Amino acid sequence: MQITVHADKSNTKTILTLLEEMGYSLPCNCHGGHLCDGRTYPFDCSMVPRETVCITLPGPSTENLSGISLEDSPLIPGPADTLLVDLGTTTVALALISRATGELRQTYVFPNPQRQFGSDIISRIQASLQGKRTRLKELITGELSRTAALLCQKNNQTLSCLSRCYIAGNTAMIHLLMGYDCTPLSKSPFIPKQTSPPPFYQNNCRIQILPWISAFVGSDITAGLYACHMETPSDHNKGTVLLIDLGTNGEMVLRHRGCYYCTATAAGPAFEGNGLSCGCPGISGAISHVRLMPLRPMLTTIDNKLPAGICGSGAVSLCAELLRQGYVTNDGILTDRFPAEGILLGYSSSREALYFLPEDFRQIQLSVAAIAAGIDTLTEEASISPADISSVFLGGGFGFYLEPDACQRLGLFSSIPSDRIQSVGNTCLQGLMRCALRADDAPFLLPPVHTISLADHPGFQQHFLNHMTYSG
Repeated sequence: MQITVHADKSNTKTILTLLEEMGYSLPCNCHGGHLCDGRTYPFDCSMVPRETVCITLPGPSTENLSGISLEDSPLIPGPADTLLVDLGTTTVALALISRATGELRQTYVFPNPQRQFGSDIISRIQASLQGKRTRLKELITGELSRTAALLCQKNNQTLSCLSRCYIAGNTAMIHLLMGYDCTPLSKSPFIPKQTSPPPFYQNNCRIQILPWISAFVGSDITAGLYACHMETPSDHNKGTVLLIDLGTNGEMVLRHRGCYYCTATAAGPAFEGNGLSCGCPGISGAISHVRLMPLRPMLTTIDNKLPAGICGSGAVSLCAELLRQGYVTNDGILTDRFPAEGILLGYSSSREALYFLPEDFRQIQLSVAAIAAGIDTLTEEASISPADISSVFLGGGFGFYLEPDACQRLGLFSSIPSDRIQSVGNTCLQGLMRCALRADDAPFLLPPVHTISLADHPGFQQHFLNHMTYSG
């Protein structure tokens, strides 16, 4: 894939930063520090171009996955008529596009304001059942309206210019957005009584919420199927394919021989930096890679900034290092090398000490085991092994900074070879964009999907226990 990057003699930004500003978030474990010796791309990741350059990026195996950035992007002025909304539990990502031309104008990310009622889905469902349903709806709808108006204003337009809005998110977040009763999502058999809403209008804007698959596999995964061209069994993307969204719920969909299997694992928020003692999202300054050295850890941070905390990929990297260097045994037991007060990673810009504690390792250990066990359970249902999967699409920003060796050491993707795994960015926004650019307003049709409840599956617990230890 050929990309033209514009720069002049006054430019001080690296090629990676310029590409991210254009909407391309690229995996590079050293983030411009030139520690990868140029192995990742056919150009120097630390290059600061002083003139316009044309570079080649390795294209993913599917088309139209050139990527919508997971971070804020600068405005590209021009008419915009459509808003895309990825309604996440932790963050909400918006994209302003022109449906008429297919051009991306701007992306914007903000924290989900409902977090005041808890960082996890269960806390918010409980709050809605305790009389806070209206307040939860007001929080998110109000912030969406304000942010949409702000994006339009930056583009010298008004909110009335939007004629289309496409929304996707996990099932609980959509219920809270619409003010639906969350009681069916709070207890067994966890079957939503509310069906996905038909398109509706607000201020002459046609709002379409993509259909969800189950109580635990939401419309953000539906959008991901569109992003990866997995929505039909007969598309050009052949083979046994797995889509994984490594968020709090760890949703995944396996397509094998025209059949679909889906599930959601209780991975917890650790992969998003939540719940860790010095955790943070994948923001500028987040520790994304750790190498344990004799005197002090060697850190790599996003954008090479002073450390702000450790994000999910950094925690995975560190946990793999702890295993390699004997801080943790292959049985998953902490040794005497692991200080009781934790491992001092470094100091933030405000001189706050950043410690990685024993309980942080446990959080990552549990999250990794949940994902790997989910993969084993899906493949067991399809009567195949994880090694039979030909391609894995890893959605979300977390995957961009993951080290294949660290994932393999921890067994994050079970026995799937690391060269079959590709990070494809925000598949929710990408899928929404593909849906928005359809020529008509035909309804979204989901293929029949076999939903697997891991809590009720007889083999999941054993798979989970197997992945709490490491092969060495």
